[in-house]
Amino acid sequence: MAETTAKITIVGLDLIGTSIGLSLRENAGNYQVVGHDREPSQMNEAKQLGAIDSTTWNLHSACDGASLVIATEPLSELPEFLQQIREDVAEGAVILGIGAVMQPALEVASDNLPDGIHFVAGRPVYVDISSQPEPRSELFKDCTFCIGAATHTESSALELVSNLLARLGAKPLYIDPLEHDGIAAAVDQLPEILAAALFQGAFEAPGWNESQKLAGRRFALSTSLDASAGELAASLFANRDTILQRMDHLAVLLDTWRGHLTAEDAKPLEEALDGLVEGRAKWERDAKLRDWDRLTEPTSREDYGNSLGQMFFGSLLRGRAGRRDPGRSEKDPRAKR
Repeated sequence: MAETTAKITIVGLDLIGTSIGLSLRENAGNYQVVGHDREPSQMNEAKQLGAIDSTTWNLHSACDGASLVIATEPLSELPEFLQQIREDVAEGAVILGIGAVMQPALEVASDNLPDGIHFVAGRPVYVDISSQPEPRSELFKDCTFCIGAATHTESSALELVSNLLARLGAKPLYIDPLEHDGIAAAVDQLPEILAAALFQGAFEAPGWNESQKLAGRRFALSTSLDASAGELAASLFANRDTILQRMDHLAVLLDTWRGHLTAEDAKPLEEALDGLVEGRAKWERDAKLRDWDRLTEPTSREDYGNSLGQMFFGSLLRGRAGRRDPGRSEKDPRAKR
């Protein structure tokens, strides 16, 4: 009997989705990688880069019979997305949802997926902090990849995700979703609010027409916003309680810095900056070296090679029939996204 070819679908061919596709196809196995994106240009670019075997504009066709779906859907659109694909994916399929926050995504999945379809939340932490990343197969090599799941998630689903990350060369960090979101509020989401506020302060100032001519790299890095207003608002609002706590703490710190600036001399300011400059430099060195003591040693990609194949083509996939509704057609108004 011929061995079944597994189907992996990547929804969202951005930096993350395209890089995952490149890594999967570079280490080709008995699976096909199908890509879908709302923007035809994104699909064309991913195809040209060799990140996917095929593309389709139709979301249902893209996910039909897929055993693994990797999605970068914004939190605000996640409910509709899951409702659309839940009858398309294979029985027992795993959906890896990559986004800024975990607990809200897991709650959405619980409300919108039937029993037997597994949802795992993930977020990669890019280690290359010195440049703007571009899609490449090695993007996730030695990258910390946070993984969170509901307590009732089957171990086979987590094992599949773990093997996927090993294929990408990433270091899986299994973390409580609420703990993750608390940390993300400090190191990811509060900086987004500060970036928006810093830009607002300059942009709405009367002298913006002149001051923008002097704004350089530091201003660009400090005010970078990498998502749409709707995407940012949804993830920030979903984690607002923790972010508000961080903002209260920041307000106290800003008041302290105001005191340093109003002192009689620069000594308090220098003393405050001294340890911080050193600490920031150490963090950047560690980030470049991926030297995090709290992370466990990753298993090599080679060690996972056979296991990955077994997970894709063995017991996890065996006997999984497509869940596509036979009454649905390409003309279904929900089909085109």
